[in-house]
Amino acid sequence: MNPIHRPTLGLALSGSGNRTSFYIGLLEGLTEAGVPIDYISASSGGSLVAAAYACGKLEELKTMLLEINGGNFKQFVARGRNKGGLYSLDRFEEELRRITGGQTFEQLKIKISFDAVDIENGERIVLCMGDIARAARISCTVPGVFEPVQWGSRILVDGGLLSTIPLDGLRNFNPDITVGIHMRGTKYLFTDSQLTFKKIVNIFKTILFVDEIGAALHYLFKNENEEDEFVMENPGIFSVLGKSMDLAIAESKKNQAEDLSCDLFIDPGLPTLDQTKFMQFSPYYEWGREKAEEYLPEIKRLILEKEKQKSLEII
Repeated sequence: MNPIHRPTLGLALSGSGNRTSFYIGLLEGLTEAGVPIDYISASSGGSLVAAAYACGKLEELKTMLLEINGGNFKQFVARGRNKGGLYSLDRFEEELRRITGGQTFEQLKIKISFDAVDIENGERIVLCMGDIARAARISCTVPGVFEPVQWGSRILVDGGLLSTIPLDGLRNFNPDITVGIHMRGTKYLFTDSQLTFKKIVNIFKTILFVDEIGAALHYLFKNENEEDEFVMENPGIFSVLGKSMDLAIAESKKNQAEDLSCDLFIDPGLPTLDQTKFMQFSPYYEWGREKAEEYLPEIKRLILEKEKQKSLEII
């Protein structure tokens, strides 16, 4: 590969939940095969992997994730402080800052960005400046589960709330080759049944002039492992959930389809594991390695074609 004519490659990583380790395996496989990655845009769990990769700390993140289980998970989270989420990600942010060495976006050679959403006005926000650990934590802030984060004058949550794959953020970098990777189980973080329930709730609120029906939302979203008293003492959860679901419903009503066009679209179609087993990172990591090998020929073909094209343009 001629470095002078080498085309740039960008990846867009969707949210992934406990499938996040898939991206670690994928990036490891591509790196070992000599595939250079210049840009990454990500949301939710994909942001953690993008941050570690760009900082040269992918191995450290892999070690941490593969060691997480139901017994030690709570060392990375704490109960929320009545600020709109069951849990706080402060501890996890500090651990990620340790892994990334406290680096900022501006210090990186590989350009990355993370998707977020302003919970107050529904605006999509691309985080690409300042503290990487805080930005990645914001992009992982699933509404209602984790406390929203203040970023300047904005209150931000997971960018996956309004988009499936953060291709818009990747296009801002203008790479020669774009690869979108779809790992989401649902389109707007919520299931269709949950959104339908919220629509019904909205109708009743309008008819009955009811502003607060947190009990209904609590019934739908309560965590069986949490004490009811803790959830009910944190009424901000219902407000965040309600706003988030309304934003997702409004987004789903738009006629304009999400633009998922890219040079290569990867939908691994991974099997669903036994959900009674908490935090299963190892299998998804191994599948990531397998998919890197599977898609490597196509990625190399795209790079070669673009390289030839760039060579002709120079001539």
